[in-house]
Amino acid sequence: MPGMVDRVVILFFENHTLDNVASEIKGVNGDAALPVIKLAKPPHDYVVPDIPHNHVDWENRATGAKKQRFTRAQLPNLMALMDQYCICDNYFTDYAGNSFPNHCFAIGADAEWAYTNPTGAYKPVIQAAGVPKQLNAAGKTWANYGGFAFAHYADPLMQANAKQPADFLTDAAKGALPNVSWVYGPSHHDFHPGSGTSMSASDTWMAQAVQAVATGAQWGTCMIFITFDDWGGWFDHVASPDLEQFPAGTQYPGTQYRYGPRVPCIVVGPYAKPKHVSSQLGSHTSLVAFVRQLWNLAPSDNADARRRVAADLALGDTYNLAQTPNPKPVLPKLAGVGAAGSH
Repeated sequence: MPGMVDRVVILFFENHTLDNVASEIKGVNGDAALPVIKLAKPPHDYVVPDIPHNHVDWENRATGAKKQRFTRAQLPNLMALMDQYCICDNYFTDYAGNSFPNHCFAIGADAEWAYTNPTGAYKPVIQAAGVPKQLNAAGKTWANYGGFAFAHYADPLMQANAKQPADFLTDAAKGALPNVSWVYGPSHHDFHPGSGTSMSASDTWMAQAVQAVATGAQWGTCMIFITFDDWGGWFDHVASPDLEQFPAGTQYPGTQYRYGPRVPCIVVGPYAKPKHVSSQLGSHTSLVAFVRQLWNLAPSDNADARRRVAADLALGDTYNLAQTPNPKPVLPKLAGVGAAGSH
């Protein structure tokens, strides 16, 4: 695979289940019977307020999850990519709760039992470095375009290569991306429900990011993964496999830690399987497993991360290196939003 694919882009957005944003896609195991979100005023895509979605909320999801979905008219670019390339409909968050632990899983396949987002009172420090450490050791390059979790690792190498989301658009267009890019949508353009966030503006920024890669010199060897960090309080009809529980001495001992709810993962690039729905089991850990497999990186220093990555299928059903390369994406709506600032 190295040589055919030597650039990996992980577009990591916020707070939506598969049922919530992909139920209109042909062949996907969604729930088209969910009520469509339609607010009082156009463009009917502002979600206020943010839905509670921490671990306790997930435990109470049977009565607390919001049962609604977005439409193709509201998410034309996201759904166009689902149509044209590969969408995973058996892909789960790794943590049954909110953002921070899931960000850590997408960086290093472990969150060391972190249980919520950092606050003034709760300041998690992740001791083991993520896969950037193995990338450095192999002479590969990487960058963090706007991700907040990197600052909460003890190893200072994890704070290196910090850029802003707008820098990604520039670097991609110039053909100057590193081997691995973790990319986070800028504030109000990251699909995160809450005051000021527009789904249509987020959909457009996401499309601009993909278009920047597609028109740049590195498209031919790039694999793009587009996913959502957590469930955001939205309903999903597929039960999450109970792989791991909080151990004794942690915040919620005995309750389900991993997996969390199902979210979409869209795989885009010349070698992504076209018009394909992959029902292979996967999670944010699969992103780390793919990167490690791509360059045969050394295993993590973290035993839990090693165990999870070794057991993972590394999204093997989502691409085919022997196929005729796919054409560049056709994105139906790219207007009205410029390159926004930091997340």
